[in-house]
Amino acid sequence: MSEGTWTTVLRSAYGTPRGRVVALPHSGAGPNSLLPLLRRLPPAFEVVGVTLPGRERRFAESCAGLLDDPETAVDAVRAELCAMPGLPTVLFGHSMGSAFAAVLALRTPSLCQGLVLSGHRRIGSTSGIPEHLTEADVLDVIRLGGGTPDEFLAEPGLRAHLLKLLWCDLTLGRRLGALIADRALPVPPLVLGGRDDMLVPPEELAEWPAHRPAEVRKRLFPGGHFYLLDEVNLDAVAFEVAAALTG
Repeated sequence: MSEGTWTTVLRSAYGTPRGRVVALPHSGAGPNSLLPLLRRLPPAFEVVGVTLPGRERRFAESCAGLLDDPETAVDAVRAELCAMPGLPTVLFGHSMGSAFAAVLALRTPSLCQGLVLSGHRRIGSTSGIPEHLTEADVLDVIRLGGGTPDEFLAEPGLRAHLLKLLWCDLTLGRRLGALIADRALPVPPLVLGGRDDMLVPPEELAEWPAHRPAEVRKRLFPGGHFYLLDEVNLDAVAFEVAAALTG
């Protein structure tokens, strides 16, 4: 497994590589949270995960620096991806990771032959993340999104770390979203979501900037905000992510 500061090759391609999928996970999570889905990708795809500070192998690092200059984090990921052997690449983000993927695509279009944006509100939505988040706001996101084990909130140390990390990531996602507004993405994205998502309802899913509705394909799956990790959806979502490379 090849590992940089920000990126990790989670799985090398088998045989002749067809492409690379770069996974950018949701708030408070690292790429290992998406492994049940990423394992379903075709074997000819190399799979790369992006790990921000404060989670998984970077657990001990502070996430606060992400907010000082969000573009610095994007550029750090971009630099590591550009140093890898060239392969046709799908940028795949879920929730906050979608905003990160979109900014990354704008910064370096050559890294983006396919773009999959999952579980993210349309830019400019009035029902998105508040500018000044309170603990109650973060807890509301946890409640609406689901997927957080109760024991994480019951243990004081884990609860404090999780709330701080989510506050940071939710703020980061909002700031990254501001960088996308009114800018044309290099490829029309595939937009995915859950039909029963209470955090990002289907009607709130992104119409991404400067693309006519006909250019943006949308697909809904049964389930909530973490529909993409439901066993019933794993194969179909993996198919969509891989197919984004060829349209």
